[in-house]
Amino acid sequence: MPSFAPRFAAIASAIAMAAASPALAQTYPSAPVKVVVPFGAGGATDILARVFSERLQAALGQSFTVENRGGAAGQIAAAAVARSPADGGTLMFTTAAPITVAPLMNDKVQYDPRKDFVPIAVVAVMPVWLLVNAESPIKSLADIVKNAKESPGKLTYGTSGVGTELHLAAEAVARSAGIQMVHVPFRGGGEVITALLGKQIDFAALSTASIAGALKQGSLRAIAVSSPTRMADFPDVPTFADLGYPEASMMPWWGMMAPTGTPQATLGRLTDALQTITKEDAVRERLKATFVQIDFAGPLEFAKRLETETKLYGEIIQAAKIKMEPPK
Repeated sequence: MPSFAPRFAAIASAIAMAAASPALAQTYPSAPVKVVVPFGAGGATDILARVFSERLQAALGQSFTVENRGGAAGQIAAAAVARSPADGGTLMFTTAAPITVAPLMNDKVQYDPRKDFVPIAVVAVMPVWLLVNAESPIKSLADIVKNAKESPGKLTYGTSGVGTELHLAAEAVARSAGIQMVHVPFRGGGEVITALLGKQIDFAALSTASIAGALKQGSLRAIAVSSPTRMADFPDVPTFADLGYPEASMMPWWGMMAPTGTPQATLGRLTDALQTITKEDAVRERLKATFVQIDFAGPLEFAKRLETETKLYGEIIQAAKIKMEPPK
């Protein structure tokens, strides 16, 4: 896939200049804004989109309404947003799934993420967790590797979908450990947890927003996390790097994008507003309960992240031979 960074660099510079000229953007938004979420209601992306849309509405004085358009790992929503009028009236609150991952697995995506979208800002990140039922005989990542080597292709793990960062993190571990496992995709984190609690799968790769309640209740046990360092709330859970799998270290992001052609002054105002919102104590406290980490990055840094992860995810997808069917 061609580079994101060179094209986005010029855009990011222009957005920064626009943000520094507030008078240019004061007319935005003059009408209600639709924030499209490429996944179903109730998941981590939906929760965050609603938090930030609520605060954008308060900050900019116009309605910001979330619309969930799940399916095909975000491709359906992304295609719809790419075709939307580039007037700031339609935005997408997303993860990497439809932007860097889907095009690597499906050469028939109905949009070009490099040409059809412009970055506004990254607002938060969260690690991937490997979890087991609290009653499982699996106590560690070493147990998973041992079981997978003894019975190749029989150990099962669940995620919220093919090609999600959760799926790729688990495959990165498998690639590093030289093991084969069976991926069982579900439609959302809630379904994965139900299957794990019902002992229908051996383990799961999920985000903390989905598992926070189960972890607190003790029905699930975390055995590894993809963050660069151990999480303060779970200091006893080792990182993938601690366990010898640094290649699997990753921090999936959430951010906002807009259709290409959206006025730079509009993009600048949104970037500025989102940066201010990420500094609000009330927002940080609200997200703390889900262990989401605020991590603001403007358009240029956003583009650099896309560049880095495209290379990493491409290597994982190629090694695991992951394919995705185009949306129907």
